[in-house]
Amino acid sequence: MIQLKSQSNKTLNLILSNTNKALREVLKDIAPKDLATLKQSKDLGSVLDSLLKNSETNKTQNQELIQLLKNNPTLKQLGNVTTTLKDLQTTLQKLLPQQTKNEVAKQESLESKQMQKETISTPIQTQEVKKSLLQNLEKIQKVLTETFENIKTITDKTVKNKIENSGVFFESKLKNFTTPQKDLKTLIQEFSTLLQNSKLPSAKSIVSETNGLLTSKLFKTELQDPKQLTALTQKIETLLAKSSKHMESNFDKVQHPKDILFSKEFKELHTKISLLNKPEKLLESTKLKELISDDFKHIVKETTKELQNTNIPQKDTLIKHLDKLNLQIDYYQLLSHLSNASCLYLPYSFDALEDGSITIKSAKNGKFFCDIELTLKEYGNLKLRLGMFEKNQLNINIECESQELENILKENLQELRENLYNAGIQPQSIRFIQSDIQQHYQQDKEIELGFEVKA
Repeated sequence: MIQLKSQSNKTLNLILSNTNKALREVLKDIAPKDLATLKQSKDLGSVLDSLLKNSETNKTQNQELIQLLKNNPTLKQLGNVTTTLKDLQTTLQKLLPQQTKNEVAKQESLESKQMQKETISTPIQTQEVKKSLLQNLEKIQKVLTETFENIKTITDKTVKNKIENSGVFFESKLKNFTTPQKDLKTLIQEFSTLLQNSKLPSAKSIVSETNGLLTSKLFKTELQDPKQLTALTQKIETLLAKSSKHMESNFDKVQHPKDILFSKEFKELHTKISLLNKPEKLLESTKLKELISDDFKHIVKETTKELQNTNIPQKDTLIKHLDKLNLQIDYYQLLSHLSNASCLYLPYSFDALEDGSITIKSAKNGKFFCDIELTLKEYGNLKLRLGMFEKNQLNINIECESQELENILKENLQELRENLYNAGIQPQSIRFIQSDIQQHYQQDKEIELGFEVKA
């Protein structure tokens, strides 16, 4: 199952920038009375700041802004994300070479270069663009290929990865960013705490050394000097080696078989520290690069910037598709904030799907709700509300535009139940309803907290 982390404050904790194009479009159409509380604002940044502060207490304003967002002419004309992704994929397939870079370099000739200038659909070559731009274009192409892969190959892990890197959570990742040295210190503190519960006499000396390290100058400031980073990792490596000696000792296991050193929790913590305990891994720049390297919004923004300063076939078409995609991601980010939920486009596509989106909310008492809205090519709209409670109890409400589709789903309910049971989920009820799913959100007063997907 996808692991979700509840939040008690606002939705995704988004730091929406003052260049949020979706918000800019909405503000164009807001009537003067709707901007009464924002009249002191002098620019989009301050307007945004006022909006976010007011939305904490003014739920009515939130609903009004959501309607403005959904009814905005410019945003309504954007179409769906699936279409944008397919248009972008088609353009990239024409531009990016199918051969490896080495093969391209070998096959190039003066004649083919001349043809490239004359033929707009000829693939771009490595020499014509910056290496970083080509890499970004290839990353986008890879994401798109995975987006339109066979839905039968979907796994929990790939769905989680797609959602996290869809672009909607980009600002949230940056806000929640912690330096790797802080992460390491937290892990070492947990390491010390667990060791204190060990019954092995020799564990006390490891605890003493660990606590001494935590209070040393190596953990007082963010280290940048390679020598200091190496010194820190070497000391930690010594502590890990000492604890490993006991973890692998048959004598200790016989004497204290239930000791904390032999627990799954301690082993997992030991592994986490080992993986992070490398000088290059402890640099802030390394973690930040890893954090955003696969994020779709980051890749789209970087690619758009680099395209401005290059001259390749269909440059304007590419920028148009990327700008449109960026605006659509902005739309879902803003909708997420105003509705106090996680709203995002469906990160997968299949032949029968025309468009799709997911909205996820958490509620009191550990309950979670997920609305899935699909537009199917043959059957029209299909809406599902999933309500999870007591960890594995599930209620499902289904609304079908097509009676034919409803009949098909009913015929296959037994298979659905069996698959849910096999996944460790207990379906308590599966109902077909006629009312709009969104009304259920408004009627359910328990729903009040947003949450974000966490790695």
